[in-house]
Amino acid sequence: MDEKDEQILDLMKGNARISYQELGDALGISRVATMKRVRRLEEDGIIRGYNTCIYREDEITMFMDLYTKPEKFDKVLKYITTRTTYIRQIFITTGECHIHFVAVARSLEDINYLIRIIEKKCGPDCIQMSTQAVKQVVKDVYAGIMPDPL
Repeated sequence: MDEKDEQILDLMKGNARISYQELGDALGISRVATMKRVRRLEEDGIIRGYNTCIYREDEITMFMDLYTKPEKFDKVLKYITTRTTYIRQIFITTGECHIHFVAVARSLEDINYLIRIIEKKCGPDCIQMSTQAVKQVVKDVYAGIMPDPL
């Protein structure tokens, strides 16, 4: 990856629908050269997909952290990955046996249901579990939310 590839990624972060022509104009290269670079970034797995970010005021976003017993980590992770109705992202972190995930639901009842089924199924296999609801998004480059300038 070179500097032009980095510039392409920076421009696409805020607008995945930007045209090859607009990218090329911003970089001083042709539309065709830009298209080849974007395709290579896709083939190399750097660009993994394009998403539509949908905002609904009534949705609730929750973070959950699970610290599992070492011998139960794979079992808990496998179970969490099956809860795809609400869970949007799952991360394995550098924390020992730590799984962090993001869930989004249309109601508090749905979030509470998710928490209950995870506690019921994974509680005995975890050392610690915690949840936090998102109060406010200050910055999200993928959703086009930027902080107010100071």
